[in-house]
Amino acid sequence: MTIEIVVLLLGLGLLLLDLWTAPERKRLLGYGAAAALGLVLLYSLRLDATTAQVAFGGSYVLDGLALFFKRFFLLAAILVLLLAVEFSDRIAAGIAEYYSLVVFALAGMLFAASAADFTLLFVAIELITITFYVLTSFQRGLRSSLEAGVKYLVMGGIASAFMVYGVALVYGTSGTMNFAELAVRSGSQTGAVFHLGLLLVFLGLGFKIAAFPLHIW
Repeated sequence: MTIEIVVLLLGLGLLLLDLWTAPERKRLLGYGAAAALGLVLLYSLRLDATTAQVAFGGSYVLDGLALFFKRFFLLAAILVLLLAVEFSDRIAAGIAEYYSLVVFALAGMLFAASAADFTLLFVAIELITITFYVLTSFQRGLRSSLEAGVKYLVMGGIASAFMVYGVALVYGTSGTMNFAELAVRSGSQTGAVFHLGLLLVFLGLGFKIAAFPLHIW
């Protein structure tokens, strides 16, 4: 949980630093955020990946696979922030909010990497996509940006509804939302309702991650 907490505090810190940073120096916040995430990445390399750590009653699991994806997401976020600094000249105002949204999206990805049940996974996915809605429509002066953000919001809401309804069907038929328990019980769950729930979950997740062919929706 240390990595996620530090990343969330970094996102909030960027919003606060924006209040005391001169307009001509705000783009430097992107470099500072990238450097901070670089330190978090170095810290993650020191974590023990051999012993799984569990939190939130088993909803959060930190193991080797989760650490791999956390490091991958951290590296990707660092590159995105560096690119965002070069893109900042096109944004008239709110560049610090732009950086913080990228960091908050990273926090959602970090939680998703350690999600061990549908509850934490759904919250993490929503944290990611809500920031993406705002980032997509961030250039308020461009009609195409606003149109893309509104369309993304509407379709993302529909995908969330599919996912929530699918999770409800899975939980109603299996009595659990934990992935490990579902893996054990899936062999005995052959009902159509259970499979329909899984299908709806996959459809919702498929759109969220822009999987083919759902990305064209």
